[in-house]
Amino acid sequence: MKIQWNPFLYREMKRYAGSRSFYVWLVVYEIFLALVTGVGYNVVLRTGWAHIMDYSGAAYLYFILSGILGLTVLVMVPSVAAGSIASEWENQTMELLLTTAVTPSQIVAGKLLASICMAILLVIAGVPFLAVSFILGGIQQKHVLEFVLLMIIEAVFIGSIGVCMSAFSRKTDGAGVRSYLVTLGVSIGTPLIAGVVYIIINAYRGSRYMAGQGGLGEVMLILLCNPVVTTASLLTDQMGYGNKFQEILCVLGPVPDFFLEHWCLISAVVQFMISLVLLFISARRIKKYYL
Repeated sequence: MKIQWNPFLYREMKRYAGSRSFYVWLVVYEIFLALVTGVGYNVVLRTGWAHIMDYSGAAYLYFILSGILGLTVLVMVPSVAAGSIASEWENQTMELLLTTAVTPSQIVAGKLLASICMAILLVIAGVPFLAVSFILGGIQQKHVLEFVLLMIIEAVFIGSIGVCMSAFSRKTDGAGVRSYLVTLGVSIGTPLIAGVVYIIINAYRGSRYMAGQGGLGEVMLILLCNPVVTTASLLTDQMGYGNKFQEILCVLGPVPDFFLEHWCLISAVVQFMISLVLLFISARRIKKYYL
């Protein structure tokens, strides 16, 4: 049985496989992670002049490496996804694509997969360095698998934002700017919105609405669409600091227990659903142009 690859994903994978710069960047990335792991081993895992082993530091090494991999997804995916469809508009090749048997949904899905495959590959390339942590006993093997799965979901979410911005842009530069602005808005803007709402409501209603006394804990639910908060939720729970994370979420007031106990899972589901909506909107935008 012959597997039918999405033509856009197939073309992108062939381009990566035949590009020398891709392998150069991959080697540089691996060297960088190796240096971070080596430095972390000497700084975090060894303390004092006697070099006494402290295996509890393996969890912090895992946290640092996970942060680097998460930042890689957050920075790389928007730039690649932003030019996925906008480049077709800019090069005036979209008309040719729409005259083929490829549907708008296949175009959007292929562009998304092609945009996130590089980031996912870099995350998987970092797994051996994350494995150092559970080999030393600081982190369990399932924690690494959970993190990789979450990074795939986050790559889809961020990539869908870039693809959607790309579908509504005629220039790749404009699509890139919009993609990064929306990504920053989701990552940084949502905590700012929660903070502003907290300040305004407390100034209007008085000090009796301070955190822990009624408050506005429900406002924090806006952070369910924040990939940074979702990643922080997973990592703090894996490292045993889940209660500290919940205390931060309740800074505006009580948050429903169901959300506190399953924050990472609910957040991942919410972001995945948003991704589906954005991809549907992108396909409709292309189909509308065709009609």
